[in-house]
Amino acid sequence: MDKQPTGNFVAFINRDKQPGDKRPMFQGRLAQPGQESEHPFTLWAHEFTDPKTGEVKTMFNGEAGALALDAEAADQVNALMRAAPSVDGTIGNLKLAPRQLVLFPNRFKSDAPEKKRPDYWGAYNPGDGTPVVRLSAWMAQDRYKNAMLRGSTSYPIPGKSETQMQDTVGLNDAAETAARTRKSRSAAREDAGRE
Repeated sequence: MDKQPTGNFVAFINRDKQPGDKRPMFQGRLAQPGQESEHPFTLWAHEFTDPKTGEVKTMFNGEAGALALDAEAADQVNALMRAAPSVDGTIGNLKLAPRQLVLFPNRFKSDAPEKKRPDYWGAYNPGDGTPVVRLSAWMAQDRYKNAMLRGSTSYPIPGKSETQMQDTVGLNDAAETAARTRKSRSAAREDAGRE
């Protein structure tokens, strides 16, 4: 089986967040599968009661920026002068507004601990008519011990259930994707320094 393309997904806790305020919980960046250009995003945390277990859990939702972080200055200006495409997207029975992303606690994680399934799963709608992207994320800590989410993006695989798709994209894929992104950024900075 050919390996599915993945993209980078990383979010760091908002250092300006204070208990109980309305600021976003995380700020990060993501790339569509197979792409290096990343879009910034923000995530807000929300508590909900799981209807099956009665447990209070946390989910995240937010919005990604319309422009890639590496967009040229002229492209940024031109893109902001026109109305951006605005296409709703769906994945399963989940409907997403343009550039919306959501992350839910993974209720399948404990079913197979040996498979290292993500802590959160979700979706992102680029909003430009391209397919809705799946998100897989693991809760972690950065080098300063601050909370972060790290993971990857992938496209839904036709005919596969959510658990089957989770088993095809693991934490190692997320780490490899992040390493490729860092390497390509480093190379781009070196090339820019040579000009």
